[in-house]
Amino acid sequence: MRLRGLGLDILEIRRFDSFKKGQKSPFLSGSYTKRELDYCFSFRDAAPHLAGTFAAKEAVFKTLGQKDFLFSSVEIVRKKNGQPTVWINNRLQRSILLSISHTNKIAAAIAIKK
Repeated sequence: MRLRGLGLDILEIRRFDSFKKGQKSPFLSGSYTKRELDYCFSFRDAAPHLAGTFAAKEAVFKTLGQKDFLFSSVEIVRKKNGQPTVWINNRLQRSILLSISHTNKIAAAIAIKK
C-alpha cells in the first residue's frame, strides 16, 4: 500500500467537559454534524467522544494537507461494529483509514490516506 497522507491529532478531553446535550453552542454547531452530536451524546459521558471525533476531523484535514476547510464538510460516522469512517461532502472516503482512541484524559486520532 502506498501512503499518500498521514495525520495525527491529540486533545485533552477536559476541554470538552462543559458541553451538554441540547446546548446551543457555536462551537458544537460549527464543528459537528447532527449525526456526530447524536452519537457523542448517546453516551453518559460525551466528552471523550466529542474530543475523539474532533481529533479525527483534525487528523483527516492533516492527512489531506488542507489548510482552509469547513468542519461541516467532514463527517465521522461509525459502522455498526464501531469502526469510524470518513465522509467528505456526503461521500464515503474509502481511501482514508481512521482510528480513534482515548483514555480518561486524552483523545487521539490517526488518519491514513492510501
